[in-house]
This record gives sequence, C-alpha cells and structure tokens, in this order.
Amino acid sequence: AVVSTQSTGMGVDLLDRIKVTTFQAKNGVDPEMLNDHLYEKTPPSQISLLSPASIRLARSRCENLRNVEKAIGYKFREPFYLLEALTHASFNDLDTCYQRLEFLGDAVLDVLMVFHIYEQKPQYDQGQMTDLLSSLVCNTTLSKVCTKLELHRALLYDSAELYNVLARFFMNFEEDQLKNWCEDLSLERVFVDSVESDTPDKIPVLNLESKVVQAPKLLGDLVESVIGAIYLDAGEDILKVLEVIWPWFEPFYTSFSEKPPKNPKAIINELYPGLKRNIQPYPGDHYKFVATVTIATRDKDNKVSKYDFKTVGRDRETAMEVSYGRALHFHKKFLANVAIS
Repeated sequence: AVVSTQSTGMGVDLLDRIKVTTFQAKNGVDPEMLNDHLYEKTPPSQISLLSPASIRLARSRCENLRNVEKAIGYKFREPFYLLEALTHASFNDLDTCYQRLEFLGDAVLDVLMVFHIYEQKPQYDQGQMTDLLSSLVCNTTLSKVCTKLELHRALLYDSAELYNVLARFFMNFEEDQLKNWCEDLSLERVFVDSVESDTPDKIPVLNLESKVVQAPKLLGDLVESVIGAIYLDAGEDILKVLEVIWPWFEPFYTSFSEKPPKNPKAIINELYPGLKRNIQPYPGDHYKFVATVTIATRDKDNKVSKYDFKTVGRDRETAMEVSYGRALHFHKKFLANVAIS
C-alpha cells in the first residue's frame, strides 16, 4: 500500500529545508528561487555511460525487473537506475555496480528516519533517538526488508563465493521459517537453530566460516542501493522516496517506537555488569580472531558458574557481536531465573 506524507507524520517543512541547506546556492539568489534539486541536473545511471553493446545488454536485462518494481511499489521512469542498484561488482558483463547508489541511499534513508524520529518523538532524549534510528537502519532490519521484497533474487553477480554466502544463509530456513524471520521485529542476529549446541554442560567454539549465523551485509546494501535509485529516478524528490519506502519500514518503526530496542550487547552488559570480554588472535592464523564473552551466575549455595562464548571470525566486531548474541540466547534459555554473580 502507498501512504501519503501526511499519514506518516513526516514534517514537510523540515524536509523541504533540505532542498535549501544541501543545495550550493549562488550568492544573492532568493531561497524561493533555488533549484528544487540537490544537483543542477540529476546524475544519470552509470549504465547509460557504458558502451553501446553494454547498453543493449542492459536494456535486455531490464525486462526482468518488472517483478521487482511490483514488489517495491514503484515503477521506474529510467530502469537503468534499478538495474545498476541490483548489479554486483562481480558481474563482468556490465562495468558498474550498486556501491555508488548504496552510498547515496544510505544517506537518504538516514535523513528520512532522522527527521521522522525528531518530529514524532519530542519526548525522546538523544540516546533514545539514537537507539531508535540505529534499530531502523541496522543490517538486521534492512536484511529482513530485502528478503521480504526478494531483492536478492534479482541480483546480477558472477561469484561463487557470493553464491555460497547467500546459499548458506538461506539454507538455514524452511519457507515458513524465512517468512517468520522477516516478520520478527527483534534485533537478535543469531538464529536459535545455530546455537542449539550451547548447553550448560558444553559451549563449543563457533567458527563463522563453517556456520552462518547472521544475515549477509549484502542484503542490507541492496535495500540502500534501491533507495538511492528511487531517489534519483524520482528527480531527487525525497518525499516521493518516503511514500515508496514507508510501507517497508512502518512495522519496524511502530514496534520499535513503543520500546526502542537494544541490541544483544547492550542487554547482556546490563544483565551481567561483571562480565568479561576479550579478543585474541586465532592461533596459527593472524587473519582470524577469537572473541570471548564470559558471564557468571551464583546458585543458592553461593557456587559460581562461568560460561564462555567463543566465536572465531575474520572480522573482530562481527565475532564479538555473535558471542554476545549467543550469550543472550543462552541467558533466555537457561539463566533467566538464576542469580547473577
């Protein structure tokens, strides 16, 4: 369903000011006479600058994008924008990729959500506004939006590595489970099925290369690149972008607004103020790291039990996030009613 600007509560006045404050006005020009656009001329798609042969190939590919337009609720005047937004750098037949549009769409999404939160939540302090914004634009939320819109199915790429990344992720789900994950309005990144082996008796080391436990960043990138494409195709009309994308984000905004969510790291830090965490190089491979989160409980006999969650990965931050996520799942399953040390 398409929504009007009024129904979202987005303040038109504040958004209109963006056209003035972000446009490089010439000296002495009346603000009312300023060009409505960020650019004097909307930049064309990078595809339109390619060779005639590449352009012919691109036009043939555009015929396959009708389902994408239907899913996102927007028909492109220039389909090359959408095609560029769905082209990975590994697709050598077209010398372009979605990264520039991703960069633009990331900024457009932030602007829309920042002004919406600022105007609709006057009771929020800076920390609450930041929490709400972060929850709306984080990779977990964007990946669910991408999966629900099935943008990944239209991605043009030629990379066995990328295929394996996507396949390992989606193989975690049956069809009903995938639908439920898309509609789950939480920020927990670790899937329950991937940490079933964590028990009070044994918590194994989890290697991220052999077990996918969170959505690939690519999924979130695609949402941002498509937003960037819509922004340019709509003539930099940011309110038109809001009209198109608000149905994608409204369920998350409504849920998160009632109680701005906290990520697993924040929750575990509050539950276990005495926890210990560290990151060490992985023995024998200096490109990998071991991220450890240790929590402790105390039973009625004053006996302390410690639980170590170790995750191995090439990215320090991701490994630590997964360790925190595992700790949170473990707490909910086994320790919710146990005294914390």
